[in-house]
Amino acid sequence: MALGLNTVQMHVLILTQSFVIKGIISVPTNMRFSDALNKFMKDRSFLAITDAEIQPVNGTMEVRKVGFILVNRERVIGISPIE
Repeated sequence: MALGLNTVQMHVLILTQSFVIKGIISVPTNMRFSDALNKFMKDRSFLAITDAEIQPVNGTMEVRKVGFILVNRERVIGISPIE
């Protein structure tokens, strides 16, 4: 994330209508996850996800692993940090 801020990598679970995506996003250090999404990423059309595991919601395919993917924010139904 090229914001000129110190960032931390956060593991997330993203749900779209078609896919479940597990991966890592970078968020500013010392900031709540929801604040980072709403304040610093609100003007971005896509979320940059690294080390992603992608699986269709219907489970018809095996999990696909990719090093990097962009997810359109308009397609996101839900997003949650994973511990």
